[in-house]
Amino acid sequence: MRLPSLRSLEAALAVARLGSLAAAGDEMAMSVPALSRRIAQLESDLEVRLFDRVPRGVVVTPAGEAFLARVAPALAELRHASRDARGEHDHVVRLSTIPTFATRWLLPRLSRFERENTDIEVDVQTSAVLEDLDARNLDAVIRLSKAATAPTGPALAIHLYPVWSPDHISDITDTADLLRHRLLGPNHRPEFWAEWLNAHQLEKEEVRIRPVDSALLYERAMRGDGVAIGIEPLVTPLIEQGRLVGLTDHRLRSGRAFHLIERSGQLSRSAQRVLSWLRYEFAHQSP
Repeated sequence: MRLPSLRSLEAALAVARLGSLAAAGDEMAMSVPALSRRIAQLESDLEVRLFDRVPRGVVVTPAGEAFLARVAPALAELRHASRDARGEHDHVVRLSTIPTFATRWLLPRLSRFERENTDIEVDVQTSAVLEDLDARNLDAVIRLSKAATAPTGPALAIHLYPVWSPDHISDITDTADLLRHRLLGPNHRPEFWAEWLNAHQLEKEEVRIRPVDSALLYERAMRGDGVAIGIEPLVTPLIEQGRLVGLTDHRLRSGRAFHLIERSGQLSRSAQRVLSWLRYEFAHQSP
């Protein structure tokens, strides 16, 4: 099998992140037909369908999610190695966060930042564990943790509410209807549904919750496979695009938040600018 080109892989990652060929084309300075041909060639090379077309854009297939989840960190490591080989350090800022936060919140904002700050390159690495910042040569990490145990510093609040495909919204008129359907929750975060159910005085033991890979959670809900727990701000773009709808007006503030943890010691000027921007984004995130 022929190895896919780096440009094709970057194109697929952009389409998956933005959920739109037009938006990805704008980001990569490519026409939609050219981008479509690149994606089609990648799928042909891999002999795997990566995307399904839907009325509101494109949706990543489960095979595509699995493939791109491995590609993203590999490309990040390749960029990291290339910069090290060229001796480029001062203008490179290295961040680490969990994959879903990177794709749903950080990367769309980062694209705008990098267009306005062309002298800075931000290397985003993804990991589900809290790394040693100095050992990994990281300038900062963004992690999900309880407010009571989190380090001091900027925090991005999380609000929870059930979401589902707009095609199924008529099936639910109240909380009782909601609980008659399959509930989908991130497999590593069962506490999110537990928080919401407890706040509504519902017994978790009486509800069937199906754990789903976090990367697939909202895709499954968009396909109508079940009601997902919406984690704001991660779900917000999909709500704004009309690909998911909130099933209740009330947004429950979670006891957890995304926290920005900065490396101790002297930071480069580039890192200081990136972290200043991140603090601003955290502070001005709509509730």
